Amino acid sequence: MFRLMRLQPLHGWNAVAWEIVVVMLGVLLALAAQQWIDDWTWRARAADSTARIKKELETHYTWSVEWRMTKPCIVAQIDRLGQRIIRSGDHLEPAPVYSEPGLADYVLRLPSKTYDTGAWTTAISDGVVPHLKSTDRLEMSFHYAVLRAIIDRTALNDADYQRLFSLSRPMPLDASVRFELLLRLDEMRGRAELMDLEAAELIGHITNLRAAPSPAEARKRIASFGTYRFCRAHGLPMKSFEQASAPGV
Repeated sequence: MFRLMRLQPLHGWNAVAWEIVVVMLGVLLALAAQQWIDDWTWRARAADSTARIKKELETHYTWSVEWRMTKPCIVAQIDRLGQRIIRSGDHLEPAPVYSEPGLADYVLRLPSKTYDTGAWTTAISDGVVPHLKSTDRLEMSFHYAVLRAIIDRTALNDADYQRLFSLSRPMPLDASVRFELLLRLDEMRGRAELMDLEAAELIGHITNLRAAPSPAEARKRIASFGTYRFCRAHGLPMKSFEQASAPGV
């Protein structure tokens, strides 16, 4: 008959328990270390993405301020073209044509910027956005949503910019042609007003993110922009820098 032997560890159960505790502590420490490394990596990536996005926002800021400064000038140009159409008889009184190096001839000068969204798009595709500071993430999300609308309106402006060159020709004017031209100008005028409000929103988000360049640097950049130079050279109305750079105004 076999005798059942009682299981007894060589060094006792206390030693086994201690070994289990040591192993568990080792696993927990390894997991904690891995978590710390992961957190540190995401913090570093978030900081890098934030810096890149803020650099992108600097450009959005100066373009937004330029739009707000020159909006009265843009509206004045549109109104002048409308008055020309209204006062013309059977044939359109041709609008003045302006020329600049590197640009097609035009009858209406307005900003046409290609807004870069690469830093924000990369942050989304790389999964970094959830790791950004919550307040920054919210401001950036709102900013780029408004920017999408501005990009779409800029594309519409660019298309009308080309079509309006027809106003430089003494075309026959009947009621339907006159109405179509005035309607197009009214649409551009309304779009300019909307973009002015949207630009103010962008300026607000950028200011909250502390990503705006210094006033001196912003003024310097804006002074080199074509629409600003055109409006100033032709004595057309503009907002001051202080008015245009005030968020939400």
